Amino acid sequence: MHLIPQVFDCRKPLHVLSTIPMKSQMPNPPQKPGSITRRSFTTAAVAAATAALIQPAQALGTTTGIGLQDEKSADAAMAKLSPNARAEVEMKLNSIFRKYGDRLNDEQKVDMRKAMAETQSGLEKMRAFQLENSDLPATIFRAGEGSEKA
Repeated sequence: MHLIPQVFDCRKPLHVLSTIPMKSQMPNPPQKPGSITRRSFTTAAVAAATAALIQPAQALGTTTGIGLQDEKSADAAMAKLSPNARAEVEMKLNSIFRKYGDRLNDEQKVDMRKAMAETQSGLEKMRAFQLENSDLPATIFRAGEGSEKA
């Protein structure tokens, strides 16, 4: 039995994924007019599934009107913080943008600002709770002690 190595076997360009037609190393089998092969059906099914997973804004490279809404919610989250907390969030954001700013687009920067502002209030609550190194945990981890059959 002679196996022929092959790659993506599609005789026509698959425009959803690529504009480059893939060439088969196998000869064209005789087909009835209007018939569909298992391979062409699978190719079409994979293309349809991939197209369903791609969001239109990502495929076209455009942004939707969500950016303005996220910016307003980020500003609202920042307004809820104390001045010290706002300064800390801005300091952290400046550090992140200095390191990774060239890799982030404007929408990602707004999302980062919103996430940092929303999580800062939880951080402030944890800092307000007084805890010493000598304080014991609420629960004690006991490895190996569990429900044993006696």
